[in-house]
Amino acid sequence: MKKTLKAITALMAIATLLALSLQMNGCKPAENPILYDPNWKSLPQPVVDSLSPTGSALAGIDTVTIYGKNFSADKDSDGVYFNSILINGPSIISASSNRLMVKAPAISGDTIQVRVFVIGAVDFSSTVTYSLQAAISPFSKLASGEAAYGICTGADSNLYVSLSNANLTGTKDEGIFKITPDGTKTQYAPPLTGNVYWSALKFGPSGYLYAVKGVRAAYRFAPGGGTNAQIWASISSGSFSDMDYDPSHNLWVGGNNQNIYRIMPDASVKGFPFSGNVKSVRYYDGYLYFAANVGTSPSQVFRAPVVNDSLGTPEMYFDLSSDPTGGSNIYAITFSANGNMYVGTDSSDYLIIVHPGGVVERPYSLYVNSGVLNSPCKSFAWIGTNLYATTSSGELLKILARKQSAPYYGIQ
Repeated sequence: MKKTLKAITALMAIATLLALSLQMNGCKPAENPILYDPNWKSLPQPVVDSLSPTGSALAGIDTVTIYGKNFSADKDSDGVYFNSILINGPSIISASSNRLMVKAPAISGDTIQVRVFVIGAVDFSSTVTYSLQAAISPFSKLASGEAAYGICTGADSNLYVSLSNANLTGTKDEGIFKITPDGTKTQYAPPLTGNVYWSALKFGPSGYLYAVKGVRAAYRFAPGGGTNAQIWASISSGSFSDMDYDPSHNLWVGGNNQNIYRIMPDASVKGFPFSGNVKSVRYYDGYLYFAANVGTSPSQVFRAPVVNDSLGTPEMYFDLSSDPTGGSNIYAITFSANGNMYVGTDSSDYLIIVHPGGVVERPYSLYVNSGVLNSPCKSFAWIGTNLYATTSSGELLKILARKQSAPYYGIQ
């Protein structure tokens, strides 16, 4: 025990001598850094005064301008929350001390909570409630296994849709349904025998509903529906996939053929040479536009002048291979009154807009990212400023295009 105490005492003495030696040589233990800066001051709290457009904006489409004060002119120092979705840094379009411009996120609701923060400011802005409308949303309620195909608009401004249901035993086709603007469905025409659905529908003169389904005949339903379709016109080989009327009430029809076909009101048929797989047809401003695959090339949209009930020489209008997002097929085209062409395609955006002159716009990309638009659009119909679409996955969508449709000439 005495030996242990002596050893400890000796060690303590050595430690004391070392400490005195360090002090004599001017060495001091390192001081702990102090994290708190007593001179730091918070930047002023950001303030939100108003948002534009006033009241609401189109989610994923519109630019929202936030007016206020105490923002940073450096975009990397600002951030905006729409509920839990953060928009900051490169995603901010522009920034100044009193204005921020951001793309509205693809969420919808009438009570979106908007807050702004600035790096260096302790406090967020006060919360402002805003409304974002969905630019694309499901329309009507489809049953489990139900899928939508050809669609058109009636003179009553209701939507008419071919429906099929994979969960049914035997015949899968459910017939053609009228869907009112509030989404209510009533059967307009009975189902076909088997699993064949209508790929395209168009109302024509005197209230007849015309339909094609990928075979070599065009059918029509009597005004008012309720009965089976009858073959109205046919060709010897090939198929009819889509159709549209011109101002003379000629029905122009395309499919996988050597011709584009004109069916006159008396059901007489004439072919005009074009070799390709035509998937969509639309008359606009003196031209017949049609999307087609020629050989193994990606889809192109061609147009040919319609003069005196005849079709002129087709010329290429839009080439899908020029779209850097890829894709091989264009399934549907339609036009707004100002000449914008809406294109349903298997490129990564599924729905693009081609402006006159060929400039491509992709306004719906955020809806692809969010999963609302999850497959290519395959058929279009307009009601007012809204565009309705069916997709390759069988969905029926409502698109707030905020554009008027180009004229349709079959409806009376």
